[in-house]
Amino acid sequence: MSERIASWWQGLSRRERWLVGVAAVLVLGVLIWLLGRPAYAAFGNLEADHRAAIERQGRIAAKVQLLTQRPAATPAVAAATDGVAIDQFLTQSAGEIGLTLDRNEARGQGQATIAIATAKATVLTDWLASLEGQGFVVDQLTITPAADGTVGMTAELRRGGA
Repeated sequence: MSERIASWWQGLSRRERWLVGVAAVLVLGVLIWLLGRPAYAAFGNLEADHRAAIERQGRIAAKVQLLTQRPAATPAVAAATDGVAIDQFLTQSAGEIGLTLDRNEARGQGQATIAIATAKATVLTDWLASLEGQGFVVDQLTITPAADGTVGMTAELRRGGA
């Protein structure tokens, strides 16, 4: 096979050899570009995905640390939440940060079902976290995204001792 190629090459004129050589270099350049471009893009995506995963891992680790460091209910917080009906406390607490409860039904002693039609997700989750910090337990939670970037929520809450 190599003899056939060598004899073919010897049969070419000097000008033809130059043209075949230039064509071979161009074909090699196109092949390198066709293989290198997707590989470069894949490595770029891997780096971006890795950075995003590192950030997510840090946020999750911070949230886990906050959840494991749940403070015991102080007597002042317990007295503030025990002296007021749960539905009134939830309405007041939500109103203080700009949330409006669309449904707020007391369910027995120290339990309530609430619903919020639209809220920013960060505000809503921060409010729920602050309620948990005050001794409330979220028994059931449903968060539904809306088309405008807000979320809706329904939840069942109870006092920690109830």
